[in-house]
Amino acid sequence: MHIPESGVLEDSQRYFFTPSAQAVELLYYPTRAGHYFCDSRYAFSHRAETARLASHRLNLMLICVCRGSLTFQLGEGRATAGPGQAALFDCRQPHEYAAGEEGVEFTWLLFNGLNAQELYRRAVQSRGGRQVFAPGGFSAISGEISRLVESCRTGDRLSEPECSLLIHRLLCGLLWESGQKESEAVGAAIRFIRENYRRGITVRDAAGAAGFSEAHFSRVFKAQTGCAPYEFIQLCRVDEAKRLLLSTRMSVGEIADRLGYSSEGHFINAFRKKAGVPPGAFRRLPV
Repeated sequence: MHIPESGVLEDSQRYFFTPSAQAVELLYYPTRAGHYFCDSRYAFSHRAETARLASHRLNLMLICVCRGSLTFQLGEGRATAGPGQAALFDCRQPHEYAAGEEGVEFTWLLFNGLNAQELYRRAVQSRGGRQVFAPGGFSAISGEISRLVESCRTGDRLSEPECSLLIHRLLCGLLWESGQKESEAVGAAIRFIRENYRRGITVRDAAGAAGFSEAHFSRVFKAQTGCAPYEFIQLCRVDEAKRLLLSTRMSVGEIADRLGYSSEGHFINAFRKKAGVPPGAFRRLPV
């Protein structure tokens, strides 16, 4: 495929997607995607004519470097991505990138929709503001982009709902990734919480089960589950409280004591905050 960009080689592919009104309203959607093979001449800037088009400048960009390197200037930050690394940035902000001397191969995706901007913000925030990084699931993430590009090459282009699901998987993978050791530790902590939440356990207790400091555990747990460990403990207690309220004759005070709350009042406030109604009212609901 001939792509009229300096440094982009003939084996490269690039495809455009114009979302329907329904996709813009209800789905995640791509606007462009590609698989580029480039020599050292390749460079791109937000000042380029192509970058001024709405299909570029209003969207988010994800780039996965497969071979060689790309050097990025994103805002005031400069970083180089090599094989197995990715860049995620908002095209409304200044951005430039260029191939290294050895050239580069990379897959890329421009996308938007639903809460993509918020997921992007949180994914970058979870990495301390770094927009160039090595995602734990790089192969899967790059593979999803390649799957989208390949569907266009073969003429069997993915439908808009399929594109939306693909982008959602990418965003979730970027936001809730973790290494194997951390994943196993969080799994151990979740099992510990589910087995012991009735005992009034704390985040420190769960961190001990994971073998991490409390601060590091809280960061890792939220990065993987999307939920702070203290909130997860409370959700387990509230779920059990709902079961007991509807399936037993235990009093509210007895349930509070059974679930490890320091007082009946503390339990009532915690339950109302999560369930929207106090325990007594929940018990009377026609559920």
